[in-house]
Amino acid sequence: MRSLLPCLLLPFCVCAEPLSAQPPENAAIAFADWFEDRALRLEFVVAGHATEHSIALQEIFEEPCWPENPTLLVPARQLCSTRARLYDAATGRLICQRSLDTLFSEYTTTTPAAQKIRRSFEFVVRFPRPKAPVKLVLEERSRNYQYEPVFETTIQPDDLHIRSESVLQDEIHELKIAGPPQNSLDITFLSEGYTAEQAADFKADVQRMSDFLMNQPPYSDFRDRISIRGVFRPSPEQGTDEPHRRIYKNTNLGATFNIFDLDRYLLSEQNHMIHRMAAQVPSDTVVLLANSKTYGGGAVCLDYCISTTGHNNSPFVFLHEFAHSFAGLADEYTGNVAYNQMYPDDQEPMEANITRNLNRETLKWRHLLSPAVELPTPVLPQPEASEKQLVGAFEGGGYVQKGIFRPEQDCWMGSLRKDEGFCAVCREAIRQTITGHLGNQALPPAASPQATP
Repeated sequence: MRSLLPCLLLPFCVCAEPLSAQPPENAAIAFADWFEDRALRLEFVVAGHATEHSIALQEIFEEPCWPENPTLLVPARQLCSTRARLYDAATGRLICQRSLDTLFSEYTTTTPAAQKIRRSFEFVVRFPRPKAPVKLVLEERSRNYQYEPVFETTIQPDDLHIRSESVLQDEIHELKIAGPPQNSLDITFLSEGYTAEQAADFKADVQRMSDFLMNQPPYSDFRDRISIRGVFRPSPEQGTDEPHRRIYKNTNLGATFNIFDLDRYLLSEQNHMIHRMAAQVPSDTVVLLANSKTYGGGAVCLDYCISTTGHNNSPFVFLHEFAHSFAGLADEYTGNVAYNQMYPDDQEPMEANITRNLNRETLKWRHLLSPAVELPTPVLPQPEASEKQLVGAFEGGGYVQKGIFRPEQDCWMGSLRKDEGFCAVCREAIRQTITGHLGNQALPPAASPQATP
């Protein structure tokens, strides 16, 4: 499961001052001209239902370093329901942009939201610390995939309300450091539902999950460029909430199954605390490990993912959810969701691995199509090994059986069989996302597509 959804957003709650005119976006942006090697983390709350909502900025925190690639301040890819744009207040120039999803955007497609039941959700935006005053504009994607402004504020770098207090002092495990944060992919694992006596169990689970990740293509191509850290904070109780079984646990991040009434859907709604905990180390992406034997997990696009650790399939669930949160990939299975309509019938999905388009000349993965493959591509009951890697357009994906197509018959974004691996399109999308985090250093060649069970 993941959160990636266009919202219905009228009326908007927007600040009074007018939005800046959008400047040209193709000019090079030199990090040192505009930013310091520190970060600002903005904590927001969004509240509403399917047809209206409001956004409030609660607090701003300073983080001690900017861990992301300083040369990629305005990424070209737009993957998520929300984008945050930072403009120089004096000139109106766009100097930084980040994409994100919120759990609220997913909520808007559920039946309770359609019934105008209001709920609130936390989310976080992080930017490098600017040297001069900036204007922050939040934009949300409409049903026709156009971004529309919904919030604006001006940030003064010397504002006395920016908190630079000492970070929380949890137990830090540096399992693997690949180099400076700006030139590596920094994955941070957070403990959830591990008691004080289980610190060693958490460290072992981080090692097990990260080893599994780095044995799978394309992550295995970048093994020497990925840093792994764990942040351990003991929970009063072991486990996680399972409301469908009337089980409730006192844990440090409040993770719970039964999100949107789906038994296996596991998330934490304490988004602010997740990022406060992760801020103790350089982080490009965050993973919560929940100390439970129950099958399940969840993800919020370009934010965080979570998986339990005690089920036989937990490593595969983690790999699947991480592809959502890190690379913005879509689910390729059908059914078993709480959404009324995830993907509009008349719109092309933004994710790299699903499509409504069957035109061989314009299909988004046309460069990867197998020679002379039929479109749509018929499903083979028992495909041979060579046929399993056939790249075409197989019907079914994005939770619906008809009208949406996936690249290959089988992929870990659709099911979790051990010998499956990611399809060619998902591998390419993951690889592109990794390279975006690695700065200007030379990149390794692509390796074999075969997964290592």
